[in-house]
Amino acid sequence: MPWIIAISTIIVITLAGLVIFSWRNAQALVKPRLIPTDREIEINKERGLWLDFDKYDKENYKIEGKDGYSLNSTFVSTAETRSTGKYVIIAHGHTSSRYGSVKYVNSYIKLGFSCIIYDSRGHGENAPDKCTLGNIESQDLLKVIEDTRNRYKDIEILGIHGESMGSSSALIVTKYGPKIDFIVADCPNMGAYEVLSDCYNNIHLRFLAIFCWLGGKIFYGVDCKESDAYRDMNVKCPVLFIHGAGDTFIKPYHSERLCEKAAEKGTYAKLILVEGAGHARCRSVAGFETYTGYIRDFFNDIGIK
Repeated sequence: MPWIIAISTIIVITLAGLVIFSWRNAQALVKPRLIPTDREIEINKERGLWLDFDKYDKENYKIEGKDGYSLNSTFVSTAETRSTGKYVIIAHGHTSSRYGSVKYVNSYIKLGFSCIIYDSRGHGENAPDKCTLGNIESQDLLKVIEDTRNRYKDIEILGIHGESMGSSSALIVTKYGPKIDFIVADCPNMGAYEVLSDCYNNIHLRFLAIFCWLGGKIFYGVDCKESDAYRDMNVKCPVLFIHGAGDTFIKPYHSERLCEKAAEKGTYAKLILVEGAGHARCRSVAGFETYTGYIRDFFNDIGIK
């Protein structure tokens, strides 16, 4: 009957559309289109975020991540910071690279910290690989922490500063119990699937998130539900959460709930919402002095001099 054929055709087209939709969106998450390194450097300079980075001493090296995966890394320091025993590992966000972390390096150098910046798995100058949005990245970060402690024997203070995916990785890594003294989490997410649901909810199609999740599992073997900072974090060190009040991608409630959970675990947890800042734009909107002041005040609160 014609109406059966018509309905069957609609069903087949709809299913085909969902398959293509799921594959394309999963691909954007797991195999992201990266910001070219030279373009990222150019953007940072245009936005006034590069500052004195070219004047600092830098040493490039490789860190062995999970399963032997090689992570391109850079040690950034000055003669002054190398005498303090203070170190910070800075983890960048999705599609970025270690050069996207430069905007934070300047603040830590001023506060007397030497910095380790590195390219996340499948990002920057690293070999191509799947991005898991925090799950495997947190295990790589654990290797970076271990390498840093083995490489620099004078460490007195070691912290992590993360942006977006990098900050969620910093929270997730705490479930493995590494020895770290503080975390600064800039625009973290509670979980990758939660972000996915929020994005589709913005266009009133939250139910479609499940198809993108399935697309990641079926086509790439990546389950974004495995990247869940709210479920997995086991913070025992002080945490400073910084989030843009105008962030529509990872909404401020992510940091609010993460901060509440961290405080419930008995650790010092503080949240700063930056008015007018969108996703990963807190440093740009607040400016160098104000953003550095957020970290300095946090250190004063927790007794880091």
